[in-house]
Amino acid sequence: MENNQPIDQSPENNTETIFSGDEFSTQGYDKHIRQARNAIFLTAGLLALNLAVLAANAPGYYEYLWIDIAIWGAFIAGFIVLGLWTKKKPYSAIIGTLILYALFIILNAVVDITTIYKGLIFKVVIIIFLVKGLNDAKAAQQMKGQIEKQ
Repeated sequence: MENNQPIDQSPENNTETIFSGDEFSTQGYDKHIRQARNAIFLTAGLLALNLAVLAANAPGYYEYLWIDIAIWGAFIAGFIVLGLWTKKKPYSAIIGTLILYALFIILNAVVDITTIYKGLIFKVVIIIFLVKGLNDAKAAQQMKGQIEKQ
């Protein structure tokens, strides 16, 4: 009773929270992030399938097949790593995937310009899923950052 000063319990001054950064869930944002993750893994799988077909149908005199396998393998591995990374940092992983996918499309266009319109529907669908996931991933990452600040 000696100290009768009122305690300010307004939300601005209350830094305690029932959540911790480790307990943060992207629930509510997860649908589009999960679709983006699936699109990333689908892209890696289709590239692997395409690489297998390329290697199987390569003529015997094609001595630079190992370069194609190395380049395509690097892209496939990149997509797999980015797909796994969406669990920790979805926004950064989806941005990286968009950049990697654009690089892949540009590299293929340099080699053969007709690849720009080949598989156009697939390319557009993948980009749509990534962009939809990107918006939710950004909101989820910002929310997680706010929770960790508290």
